[in-house]
Parts: sequence; structure tokens; C-alpha cells
Amino acid sequence: MNITIPADTLLDVFDHHTWTQGTYVDGDRMCLHGMTRVCAPVPGDAQLIERVANRYGWGTGWNDAKGRKAGEVRDLLAHGIEVTDGQLAATFGPQWAAVVSLVRRAAALTPDEAQRLDAARAAAVDAARDAARDAARDAARDAAVDAAWAAAVDAAWDAAVDAARDAAWSAARAAARDAARAVVTWDLASSDGPYTFAHRDLLIGPWQTVCGLPAGLLDLT
Repeated sequence: MNITIPADTLLDVFDHHTWTQGTYVDGDRMCLHGMTRVCAPVPGDAQLIERVANRYGWGTGWNDAKGRKAGEVRDLLAHGIEVTDGQLAATFGPQWAAVVSLVRRAAALTPDEAQRLDAARAAAVDAARDAARDAARDAARDAAVDAAWAAAVDAAWDAAVDAARDAAWSAARAAARDAARAVVTWDLASSDGPYTFAHRDLLIGPWQTVCGLPAGLLDLT
């Protein structure tokens, strides 16, 4: 499942645009990760790449660092981008394959699906979120939760670029965030808690109703 973007594809975009900092895309100007969004082979992969890059030192902070030069960015792109399964696992935890599935699905959401997520989203899942967060922290996965839900929300937002950004899309992003929490902590739930199957089901429920369960979920117990 390695995510790969060839060097020639990246350099073609770089050489036809002005590199910039502080924004993904602004007219003809693009930052490093704006370019990966143009070049990513599968919708959602750019968001996954960005979270891995943040972990490994060449993320948005690297692009935006004071004194960064366009030539340095071009040199990085000249090696191509390859995100390995090991890097995905290190960033998103042992449920990384399901995170990839979730983020890609979030990037493909349609306006109709956003409306359905809005209708399906549970009204009160604060306790479930808190329990998932505590379980992730106890298992040293809280960073993976943050990376996963941020990537999922970003992907859902990008899916809405050409759609009306209304309450339904806000609900869709919230549902993607909750689903990402549930996916990363999937194997940490138990029947007697403190993070229970009921908590997990509340978090994943709206997403499952509209999009199904992400492929690749593992029961590690």
C-alpha cells in the first residue's frame, strides 16, 4: 500500500508554478504540500502524505520555515515521494490500513453523502470521544488519533471544495473525525470498558451507516 508520487510528476508541477509558503494554493503559487495535492494518485493520499511528512520532518512546518529556499524544496521533490507502510504504521498506529481506507473514502464524499451523514450523526457522543481519547492515551496512540482525524477531516473538507459549505459538510467533517478516533482505537475497546464497544459504535455509527466500515480494521485482542 506504499503511497508513491514519481519525481518527474512532482517536478513538472514545481517547474510550472511559483513555490510559496503559508498557503497550499494561491493562484499560480503552491507550497510543497499544495503540489502533493495536485499530484497525489488517489484522493486523500495527499492528506496522508502530509501527516507522515509532519512526523518525519518535511511537513508544512518544514516548507514554511524561515529561510527555506525554493531550491531546497525542488531538491526534495527530485527524489520523488514514497510513503511506506512502516511510516504509515508509525504515524497512524496498528490500524493504519483502516485509517488509509477512511481518509480515502472521506476524500470522495459527495454532497448527498454529506447530507446523510448530517442526518445520521449522533447528537451526544462526548462521553464516547473522551473514552476513546483516554484509551488512546493509555496505549500511547494519542498522536496517531490526532494525525488520523486531522487527515480525515482535511480530506472531507477537500471533497467539499466544489460543493456548498453548509451545515451538512460541517457534520460530515465531524463524522469523519469521530470515525477516525474509532478506527485508531478499534482494538482498544472492550465489553466492560472504560472504553466500551458501545462508545466505539457511537463514534463510528454515522460513518458506518453512510459509508460502511473502513477496510483493514484489525482485532488485535
